[in-house]
Amino acid sequence: MSKFNQFTTLDKELVDALASIGFVELSPIQEKTIPLLLKHKDGVFKAPTGSGKTLAYLVPIIQSIKGLNDTKAVVIVPTKVLANQAGEVLKNIRQVCPNFTYSVIKDGNDLVKSNKTSSIIIATPNLFLKSMHEMNLREVEYLIFDEGDMLIFGGFEEQLNQIMSLPLKATKALFTASVDEHLNTLVRHYMGTATSIDLTEGSVTASEVTHTFVDIRHLSKAEALCLFLDVVKPYKAIAFVSNKKDLADVEEYLLSKKIKHSYIHGDLPKREQKKALKDFKDDRTTLLLASDIAARGLDVSEVSDVISLDLPKDLAYYYHRAGRTGRFGNSGHSYIFYTANEPGKARELMKKSKITFKYATLRTDELKADRDLNVAPKKQKINNVYLEKEIKRAIAKNRSKKVKPCYKKKVKWAIDDVKRRHKEQIIKTNVRKKQKENENK
Repeated sequence: MSKFNQFTTLDKELVDALASIGFVELSPIQEKTIPLLLKHKDGVFKAPTGSGKTLAYLVPIIQSIKGLNDTKAVVIVPTKVLANQAGEVLKNIRQVCPNFTYSVIKDGNDLVKSNKTSSIIIATPNLFLKSMHEMNLREVEYLIFDEGDMLIFGGFEEQLNQIMSLPLKATKALFTASVDEHLNTLVRHYMGTATSIDLTEGSVTASEVTHTFVDIRHLSKAEALCLFLDVVKPYKAIAFVSNKKDLADVEEYLLSKKIKHSYIHGDLPKREQKKALKDFKDDRTTLLLASDIAARGLDVSEVSDVISLDLPKDLAYYYHRAGRTGRFGNSGHSYIFYTANEPGKARELMKKSKITFKYATLRTDELKADRDLNVAPKKQKINNVYLEKEIKRAIAKNRSKKVKPCYKKKVKWAIDDVKRRHKEQIIKTNVRKKQKENENK
């Protein structure tokens, strides 16, 4: 693997500063991207989540800064959470390399004078457009669009058109983890004939991540999560829930069980969101319960497991959930809860994805390997004497020497009815046994 010190065009002070905070080796996307951006080439860069895209554009930007009087780069991101994330990376670099300033615009009504002359501006499309009259943009050299697919599909089309039409003589770069063909068409609309680098190999998530469907059987999402935590004992995990009500129910259940965790969703005040993420990053908690607000761009080291308690409405978000683990070459695990009786979305994900999935069933004492969802279970021979007699009796009752309409269907219905009643009887017997056991305790 190449290293930052192999770039002769990077200042030694910057290389040494990066090394002092642990950035020595280049990821593949950094190795491909940095030389192009240093030469001020427009580009579209696709790489799996967790591959180091943020640093891939920040290093050339910092290298280009030679004074503190002008804004050299504008970074556009789809959410404030991602803006803060990029800001955190810059904060760490600036502690060892103070030759630049930066501003994360969090509120259009709360601009400070420093924003006018910050070397790097990070903002959402709306906040940038609202506050750009306060900035000095004449010397901007880089215009970066991070999480480009989310910007394009996230309702920012009008804002992107306005930003693209600004009279900026800046190098434009778009970064994304998605590989959708429709996205490629829209990217060409915004980026024209820019150089395209694709390191996704058809997958949004890193190859080091294993993906497992987990049949939670009769359990609720909250019960299944608690049992999973007890059985698997993940080192550091993020649990995603897409529905607000379900998310609140799981949070309430975790509190009732006194399971320590952090909790984040879009309606939380920003201060509480930052505290929850900080507690999780600093290992004060090892479980983060989250809505899909945390699925994009969130960079937390050492996340060993991602648990999707359900699948998001937009299945593309699953890959971004899974991308919170297996970052920067580390291994990771992504688990998807489902019930075998209702495998609808699970099958849809399997059909659309090029990922190889594993299958398991969550039991009280283990996560047991299971069969592929697409493989039908083998029919087992009936070895219950009483049930066999009842089925024969049902067939005889519906048998006729004359050919009657729907004869085969009626026989099948009769057999199904016998099996259903037999199953109900077993369940009732088991319930009565359980009740007696509880009474005798």
